[in-house]
Amino acid sequence: MYLALERLPMARFAFKGGVHIPNPYPVRKSEIKQVPPPEQVVLLLQQRVGGEAKPCVKLGDRVLTGQIIAQTTGKFPTNVHASISGVISAIEKRPIPHPSGIDAMCMVIDSDGKDEWIEIEKCDKEFLNCTPDKVIQRIREAGIVGMGGAGFPTHAKITNAQGAHTLIINATECEPGIMCDDSLMQEYPREIIRGIEVLMHACGAKKVIVAIEDDKPEALNSLLMYNFNNRISIEQIPTKYTSGAEKLLIKALLGIEIQSGAYASDHGILCQNVGTVKAIYDAVIDNKPLISRVVTVTGSAVKSPRNYEARLGTSFAQVVESSEPNNQAHHIRMGGMMMGVDIPNAQYSICKITNCIFVNNKKPQPTVKECIRCSACAPVCPVNLLPQQLYWHSKSENIEKALEYNLTDCIECGCCNYVCPSNIPLSEYFSFAKALERKLTREEQRIDRSRERFEFREYRLERNKKERTEMMAAKKKALKEKMAKDKEKDQEQKDKIAQAMARVEQAKEDKNNA
Repeated sequence: MYLALERLPMARFAFKGGVHIPNPYPVRKSEIKQVPPPEQVVLLLQQRVGGEAKPCVKLGDRVLTGQIIAQTTGKFPTNVHASISGVISAIEKRPIPHPSGIDAMCMVIDSDGKDEWIEIEKCDKEFLNCTPDKVIQRIREAGIVGMGGAGFPTHAKITNAQGAHTLIINATECEPGIMCDDSLMQEYPREIIRGIEVLMHACGAKKVIVAIEDDKPEALNSLLMYNFNNRISIEQIPTKYTSGAEKLLIKALLGIEIQSGAYASDHGILCQNVGTVKAIYDAVIDNKPLISRVVTVTGSAVKSPRNYEARLGTSFAQVVESSEPNNQAHHIRMGGMMMGVDIPNAQYSICKITNCIFVNNKKPQPTVKECIRCSACAPVCPVNLLPQQLYWHSKSENIEKALEYNLTDCIECGCCNYVCPSNIPLSEYFSFAKALERKLTREEQRIDRSRERFEFREYRLERNKKERTEMMAAKKKALKEKMAKDKEKDQEQKDKIAQAMARVEQAKEDKNNA
């Protein structure tokens, strides 16, 4: 039995674990400042999920804003669009904001200063005239991925969840410091509600729950003011990290627990981030591809924490400059305080999943001490793991034992890091252990494939040997039979000759006797 759409008590939405983390550098104004189109953009061709996008243009080509410049193929096809008009000046590997520090293929566009768009034919605002497949196709063509940080292709997620009974809009924005979704809800409430209705039509959901933390009253009131659909319920949930984790949110709202290895779509539920909903509105109603996003710039080193809308491919440095950073040495982090990625400088470029840029004054890292077995990490784990035990097994690279303690269920939220008095980076150990497990699994699969190939080769050689033996035996038998038949035929021929000669001799004798 599913939840009714009427407002439910907030206590109903509580979940075990998690931590309360104050936002140290809040953005005071909801206004979203537009960053001017940059002189150059560096667009990442490797999307978060799926293969590397293949360029549709070549060096020296002039492209227009909104033009498709690269496409991925396969199971999760996603388009990459030009975010400015200009000339393709490079297609090469560049550093990207990723924990591994790897380089990836990027496309560089030098602006022509015109910001000239491709011709856009707007969709009928009555999107109900379009079939769900047509709506999903528009979302795919617009290159929309999960804007909350996951980066999963939105059209694929909707397709997997078609026929869902419930649509959950994740407006929690639970990581302290990130406030881009908060500003989106305050500045574009009508578009967000309309985007939700587009999603309802695309997936067939009969009801919607918009989950928003209770520290965002202005955003809540903005959405309530524009919501005239009695199938859309806007609910406040307690402010607690990690309320925005998909499985936790579903359990808190619907009381449905998604088991390890299962997906929300298996239970008839589709979850989407509020930023993704705004991008869907732009794609389906205005037919605009995803070429920009809202980014929060905050931290101890900036004078004015703010939210900016910047074109994809814009350098971090250009966006950060508007928030007046000081002249001290900076520590740069992309994403939230808890699950973000540390990067060496601000020369990286904004991509589809860049929701926040932290610019902090550099300070000494806390000293990591030995685990004192206080077990403070266990009560805050939102997925009911035993981080202390996982830590010991991960540190000793005992992956088999770590898996017994449900290593793969860890969402790497960092709650255990936050409360650890010894400053142990527990989630980093778990991330390492999972990477090692994947490596070992690949190695085992490689060994299994090699063994299978060897065994098949041995079987094939033995089969060929047996077949050759059988073939030679059959040939010998056939040859013997042929020789026997030939000998028999020869004997018959000899007999016939002898009989003929005997008849001739008899005839001679008969003639002489006569």
